[in-house]
Amino acid sequence: MRTSLAVAVALLPACAAAATAQERGDTLGGRRGLPRDVAREAAALFNATTGLRVVGPLEIEAGREVAGDVAVLNGPLTLDGHVTGRVIALNSDVILRPSARIDGDLLVVGGEVAGRDVAEIGGEIRIYRDALHYRQEGDQIVAERDTLGYEGEPWWRRWEHRRSEGNWSKLQIASAGAYNRVEGLPINLGPQVNRRTSWGSTRLDAYAIFRTGSSFASSDDDIGHNVRGELQIGRFKGITLGGRLFNVVDGVEPWQLSDLEVGLASFLAHRDYRDYFERHGGSVSGSVFAWRDVSLTGSFSDERWLSRETKNPFTLFRSEVDWRPNPAVEEGRMHVATATFAVDTRNDEENPWSGWYINAEWERGAGTLQFPVTFIQNGQLVVFRTNRTTTYSRGFLDLRRYNRVSPDAQLNMRVLLGGWLGGDALPIERRLSVDGPGVMPGYGFRAQRDGADLGTCTLGLAFPGQPAMCDRIALLQAEYRGDLHFDFNPDWESHDDVIGGRDGTAPRARAHHFHRDGTWVVFADAGRGWLVGTAGDSLTYARDRIPPFSTFRTDLGAGVDFGGVGFYLAKAMSAGEPLRFFVRLRHRF
Repeated sequence: MRTSLAVAVALLPACAAAATAQERGDTLGGRRGLPRDVAREAAALFNATTGLRVVGPLEIEAGREVAGDVAVLNGPLTLDGHVTGRVIALNSDVILRPSARIDGDLLVVGGEVAGRDVAEIGGEIRIYRDALHYRQEGDQIVAERDTLGYEGEPWWRRWEHRRSEGNWSKLQIASAGAYNRVEGLPINLGPQVNRRTSWGSTRLDAYAIFRTGSSFASSDDDIGHNVRGELQIGRFKGITLGGRLFNVVDGVEPWQLSDLEVGLASFLAHRDYRDYFERHGGSVSGSVFAWRDVSLTGSFSDERWLSRETKNPFTLFRSEVDWRPNPAVEEGRMHVATATFAVDTRNDEENPWSGWYINAEWERGAGTLQFPVTFIQNGQLVVFRTNRTTTYSRGFLDLRRYNRVSPDAQLNMRVLLGGWLGGDALPIERRLSVDGPGVMPGYGFRAQRDGADLGTCTLGLAFPGQPAMCDRIALLQAEYRGDLHFDFNPDWESHDDVIGGRDGTAPRARAHHFHRDGTWVVFADAGRGWLVGTAGDSLTYARDRIPPFSTFRTDLGAGVDFGGVGFYLAKAMSAGEPLRFFVRLRHRF
């Protein structure tokens, strides 16, 4: 299936390893830990339960009916019977038998659920794998700040989590972004300092960035920096003030694919699904936040934009193939102001079953830029630049809705709109596209096409690297997910290797069976890009017009998703595009 199949096959071993690591991490505690509002809600529901509240293992036999809610702490809970209200399971696995029936919602914190496909659940199912940390006050529990650590983790990980709750400092050595064709592997090296107080916290990160794709010669800009300070006033509601000094390489359109996916494709298969440019300057920012759900952030920066040349970093396969050129961008000094409004009510950031995700961004840039003009002369690529003063505004809206339509299925939808709002034309590094596995996988990334390309708006002109050139884009996505269950010996359970609770509470039994839960997925996408100007061709529309939906590119696809890795097939609904196989290391959206 052409290049996409070769890339996907090359990615399979690393994808499997990454997925295994990610699943293990999700089970023990996600990077962000249990959301604070969920922790408070779980504790409040447990304390308020008047039907049946148990600390330790609980089994509700077939034929037994419990009126009202059931709350279990440090279970597990085995349910054969009927619960007329809600079920709240904290730090507990839930095992549902075929005769199990829950009339209300099922909330599981710090555990997993087996048997969702055979039991009858009338309400919403919410599952958070991160444990609830709490303290006992009489017969009540009080949620504590999540430290991300819980039983079963190595001692050094638990120590790291406990230290992160208070004041700490450390020397950080970590990746600064995706492995890519202009930097190789960028590495952060420098100190982190964090201080917490009764009114909030302060943090300082000061990194040198080593760009390993360069030779470290004096003529190369192969060492950058990223220094950031932040003051937060308030724990759950409040404001944040920050400042930053930076010399970094940023990706164009980083929203399409994660750093991990881009980095693995580059390192293994010699394919880079992003373009890059350098940013050098400083910024100040401020935000207002309410829990994790709502935030409003503003920033202002004074920075210089520069092009980056393609290097030749090491790749495991296809190293004999030339890299796609990194497109030249408009260079110069810019003042950039942004405002971002975010709402996130998803029940789980990595594997959402319900809720809204809204991210709306407005950006205004002003400065003097040098526009690159490229042509071929005597067989050589020639680039010269012309100065122009520019002031532009750009918007970006990512709106998603996750809906559980049955206990084992969900229907998710996404609308994405972005591009030019006013002023001068957008610089190349701020333009957009809908092309490739991150958004419309039925269409090959930067594939050569005759005529106007509705994915990149290149007009068929030769521009090295085929950059995104659309002034505006619109993308509609929908997917239907259903549960897949692979379960062996689900009734084999023992208390021989029980592990006691951290607070001296009743031990938890471990189920001795192998299971793997996943989802089957069918999806459809529709999207296109266009230019803003005097209408007259298939790519250009007036500033107050949206192209007819009949002109949108569409694709259909299906696959299986095992949480950390998904395998898919997609077919474009247009002539000349082959069936494409691709791999994702996260949900499509």
